[in-house]
Amino acid sequence: MFSLGGSSLFGRFLGTRANKASLATLASATLFGISTGVVGAALDKSFSPTTINAGGVSVLTFTVTNPTGAGALSNVGFVDTLPAGLQVANPANVGGTCSNAAAATVAGGNTITVTNLNVPAGAATCTVTVNITNVPSQFNQSCVGNPPSFTNASGNVTVSNVANSVQPSCLVVPTIASAPAAIPTTSGSLILLMIASIGMIAVLTLRSNGKDVL
Repeated sequence: MFSLGGSSLFGRFLGTRANKASLATLASATLFGISTGVVGAALDKSFSPTTINAGGVSVLTFTVTNPTGAGALSNVGFVDTLPAGLQVANPANVGGTCSNAAAATVAGGNTITVTNLNVPAGAATCTVTVNITNVPSQFNQSCVGNPPSFTNASGNVTVSNVANSVQPSCLVVPTIASAPAAIPTTSGSLILLMIASIGMIAVLTLRSNGKDVL
């Protein structure tokens, strides 16, 4: 007769604490349909475009994603502190698709605060958008290595009632090349230049053995 006692193989399997916990988790998930790993709403953000001229504008988009089966959310919020090389543009043009969101920011400032954001039951997404530009005299030639002064990452954001899933997003702001000095083109300048050239040729003309040598 099969025994569940401590002397049987199955009994010894059940005797360890880890195996008891594993069986309990399996029973909850498979026999009773209870999920032990519910995934909730998550926040991400990105720049578009990812390259601007100095003083130009990129739209910073915050996206809240609520997965399939997740309930509606309310009072979602976050605070984004921009990296040192970036600031809120003027005008900020705060927008997006999230309902009831209150976004506070100041043109020329470096903080974006969003509160009381509502997200529908999943699957659903909504967005908050803000115009961003570079701080005057601050440039970034490349995003290789994600330079801190131009990279907006998860460490720049604090969240409430939503998971921080932000991936590094970097903005390129190339240095403005200096224009070459203009060459005078007035008729008087051209005449003086021609006279000087003829005089220089005359001075450099030498007589040697009856022949001209330049």
